[in-house]
Amino acid sequence: MHKLLKMGALVVVMITMATAAIADGTKSRLEEIKERGYLIVGVTSEAPPFGFIDDKNELVGYEIDVAKLIAKAFFKDENKIEFVKQSFSARWSNIDTGKIDFGIQVTTVYPERLLRVAFTRPYINSGTAVVVRKADGISTIADLNKDGIRAGLITNPQQEERRKRYFPKTTPVTFDGWTPMLLGLRANRVDLIQMDLPQAQWFAATSDDLLVLPGLISEPTYNAIFSKHGDFPLWLALDQLVASMRGGPLYAEYTAIFKKWFGVEPERVSP
Repeated sequence: MHKLLKMGALVVVMITMATAAIADGTKSRLEEIKERGYLIVGVTSEAPPFGFIDDKNELVGYEIDVAKLIAKAFFKDENKIEFVKQSFSARWSNIDTGKIDFGIQVTTVYPERLLRVAFTRPYINSGTAVVVRKADGISTIADLNKDGIRAGLITNPQQEERRKRYFPKTTPVTFDGWTPMLLGLRANRVDLIQMDLPQAQWFAATSDDLLVLPGLISEPTYNAIFSKHGDFPLWLALDQLVASMRGGPLYAEYTAIFKKWFGVEPERVSP
């Protein structure tokens, strides 16, 4: 009950902050976007299959395609979009300064983040999985809690908290992004890494050297689009578009994107 009350209080504060700017008569971010004629979206370029640079040096990925679908819904043209490739540590400052309209960047909804940014409803369900090298013969998460095991982490407090909870005997090794962390695992600089389950499954399915261990080291989680508090009209438009993708008029187009990157149909969610 305490957790529910805490979550409820955070949601109330988030809605209050999101609507406060409307009364002062300033132009909304949504109006700015309409006048500009294109979106400016923060994304990752180093987290396949969500967003990455392919062998043609082009930015591609599941979240890139979802962002293009949003641009198509807004402007009837998926190319009416400018992508800002940003690190995970830069996503909050880029929202605060207005460098981006919103972000779609493998970002999990945690209660403490509700005061930081405004989240739409989730566009994909997930959870945190552990990835290891097949050659090491590790078969369970419990096998990892040993002295001498090196745990790869990105600069994310949740990853360190999970390391301490599930394998506290390991030594943390921090990386500044997903790509260097993955390369570190393959180069034997670390012995395990944490990833969102869809991302981990994609890596394991497209390579011969990686293994996703059974089970999760988190409760089921949800990734959502984030925008700045006070940009309520933009948040509302994005939230309704996600609802349309998950189970409304845009479901067929969203399903095609999901199957392209994950090989299965997404769960249909009623708006």
